[in-house]
Amino acid sequence: MISEAEVQTRVYNDPIVQEGISNALLLDGELEYIREDPYINGITADFTLVRDNKIEAIIECKAGNINVTDYVRGIGQLLQYDYYGETKLPHKSFDYSDDFRTVFFFPATVLSDNSFNIAKFKYPKSTIILELNESSNAVRKITQKELSELDAAENDNLVTISPYYFRDNRIFEYYILLKHLLFKNQLGYEKLDRKEEEKFLVQTQTINNGNWRNAFITVSNLGLIDSNNIPSEAGKHLALLDYGKFAVTMYHSYVEPYYEALLEAFGGDNRMVASNQEIASRIREQHKDRDVLYLTQSSGRYISSWMNILRDDYGIVSFAPRSNDKTLVYNPNELNDVFFEKKVSENSVAKEYINKYLELMRKGMV
Repeated sequence: MISEAEVQTRVYNDPIVQEGISNALLLDGELEYIREDPYINGITADFTLVRDNKIEAIIECKAGNINVTDYVRGIGQLLQYDYYGETKLPHKSFDYSDDFRTVFFFPATVLSDNSFNIAKFKYPKSTIILELNESSNAVRKITQKELSELDAAENDNLVTISPYYFRDNRIFEYYILLKHLLFKNQLGYEKLDRKEEEKFLVQTQTINNGNWRNAFITVSNLGLIDSNNIPSEAGKHLALLDYGKFAVTMYHSYVEPYYEALLEAFGGDNRMVASNQEIASRIREQHKDRDVLYLTQSSGRYISSWMNILRDDYGIVSFAPRSNDKTLVYNPNELNDVFFEKKVSENSVAKEYINKYLELMRKGMV
């Protein structure tokens, strides 16, 4: 869990993070990050974001282990920044952009590891909430739809162990998609049409071949592609990895909390015979009979998706189609990443489909 100082350092120094912020705010051109910028009444902003001598945004950063008091204090500072933009309060020689925003910027652990619900607060209308993935440095916008889901989660007595939604795709399908979009970008494309690219991608005949639309939505929501469907710097970095490293990075960035919840359902054994609904029930028991968001809902459909990912992408579990008999092949949390990558290479079914995509490329069918 990273500190507020580390969050600020990544914003100030890391081009992947800066590009992610630019994409989320739909800003292009050269941006200047003014760090620890003093305003009136002794208030210091973590960052003032300037473009063409205009203040585009004021950014408030927080740590992953923030408590509710400091979180509310951060909203109070956003309210002051909102006032600056609304009244065009003079600041140095800068004007305020007509599309001025206030930005709340924090790591993903704020959503998963704290007892408070970020949807239960009132934010200034100018505020954009951005989340930093601590492993990949990808930046994504927390949408109003997601806030509504988090709000409903508390009302419906749901537990949140991760803010990331995965269903009806495999991890290697995201890999193929990112590699494909990066390749098209390297050919000179600066904007891509999803439907046109889907027409090509269906030729790979992947497991969820009819659901490339969902793959696009997921990588977009994760901050791995921009509004033109071009990979972000975080997405490019992932696309250039070999599949083993990609899968392990995705595991640490997004999959791990769900795997750990499913591991509990094995109850310390390497084998369990249980339907997806029964697995969901076991997980609920670990959370005081509450549902887990994006895991135990939908009559076991999320369980099915995660089990398929663990089997097909990683080879962590083994089971026949429609079988309740599941075996734990290995535990990635007992391995270092080098051996984890080796296990993925030995057990994943991804290679077949990645090679099919590469063959299509070699034939010039892109």
